[in-house]
Amino acid sequence: MSLSHEQPSPGNRSTARLSLPFIDTGPIFDIRCLFLLFPIWWLLGIEQFIWPIALFLIALKTVYLQKFRVVVIPPLKWFGLYILAILISSLFIVENYRWLTFFRNFGAYFSGFLILALITNRVRTWHSIQLLINAFCIPLLLAGVFGLLAVYDVWRPSFESMIGGFLPGTVADSSYGAAIVVRTLGARSWFAGVGEYYRLTGMFLFANHYASAQIFAIPFLFQKLNFGTIRQRLLVGLGIILLLLNLFYTTSRVAMVALAVGAVYFILFQSLQRRVIRVFTALGLLVVVLFLLLSGLWDLSTPNRSGVLNSASDTLNAFVFARGSGSYISRSAVYEASLEGIIQRPIFGWGTERDIEGNSLPAGSHSEYIAVLYRHGLVGFILFVALIWSIWRMTRPPKGALSRQPEGSFLRYGRWFLVTALINSIATDPSVDTTAYVILWLGISLLIAASLTIRRQTIHENS
Repeated sequence: MSLSHEQPSPGNRSTARLSLPFIDTGPIFDIRCLFLLFPIWWLLGIEQFIWPIALFLIALKTVYLQKFRVVVIPPLKWFGLYILAILISSLFIVENYRWLTFFRNFGAYFSGFLILALITNRVRTWHSIQLLINAFCIPLLLAGVFGLLAVYDVWRPSFESMIGGFLPGTVADSSYGAAIVVRTLGARSWFAGVGEYYRLTGMFLFANHYASAQIFAIPFLFQKLNFGTIRQRLLVGLGIILLLLNLFYTTSRVAMVALAVGAVYFILFQSLQRRVIRVFTALGLLVVVLFLLLSGLWDLSTPNRSGVLNSASDTLNAFVFARGSGSYISRSAVYEASLEGIIQRPIFGWGTERDIEGNSLPAGSHSEYIAVLYRHGLVGFILFVALIWSIWRMTRPPKGALSRQPEGSFLRYGRWFLVTALINSIATDPSVDTTAYVILWLGISLLIAASLTIRRQTIHENS
């Protein structure tokens, strides 16, 4: 294997062999190519399968380059234990055909684990972090351009993918398989206040996962507004607007709320002007509380009138039933069936999601937290929580002058990203779409890499 980084001598430049991607190049370059070529993987219909295979090969190369010496940080240890719990829970799968579902989800988990291992072992500089941020943001911006073309009926592709004809019939007939067989950017749908519209799925399997990928990228794009030339900031600003427009046309309500809550958390706790903002926020909350109290008294004294609280209740109902009662009923049935299944098998779970008679959606889906409890039981859930907690601790933003440096700023905006991801997972399971899950873990891994970079700089300065 030729992986030398030595430069050819001047006399041999003309005969030097061309470096081949994924063969002669380094692991970081390979990961960048893997993400930048995502639109090609989508066109071929292999974007759900290429991640675990390609990342495994890159991991083998990394182990070879590092002479079998691998750095294992706490989150990687917890992730390894979590994957072990997933494998143990597979022993309790009931339906044989659900093994396909298990391997689909396990491919996403394995890809996330490999991304974490690769990034924390190879990324050492802020420059490398920037390159990898761009590597997943650029395809999303391209998907955003395609999304607007589809929304305004300029270009709405619909074609069979290359791999579509090779999928087994049982897979191709499922909603998961159908999204792989036929490549589209969305479909006609209905939403209260909007009416009939073109709901975007982008280059992802479902609209909620396209929305997830967008809200994972937006906080990092906002961080880029703090650095660069005016022209670069203008381009980044246009990119943010592009993704927000696409997010609107996914009509993923939980993703929108998650992004907004993450932004509020960032403003209150991580913004450099947070002290002034907190004072105005406290005053604003006081005014709101007094207003609600007075409105409640007014509603009680005039029961025949529609007061503010009644209007707020109507607004909340409109938000919940914006896609009609069917969406609410089906999700409620899924959560109810999932909780019943968790009670039946609380320790190691059912191994994977399961079809429940009378329900249109499988139990153990549409919420990452419920999915972990249902599929992998309390053992898997405890390890999952430990993994999240270790990530939260390890990516703690620095204080003082370090918080203004690029790495420190990245970690501060990373809190926005993490809070957004945690809330989004309440009603979405990102592991259903391997690409969305890999993007999530790339963001987490880069935050950890930034934290490790700051620690190394601090140690060097103090030595």
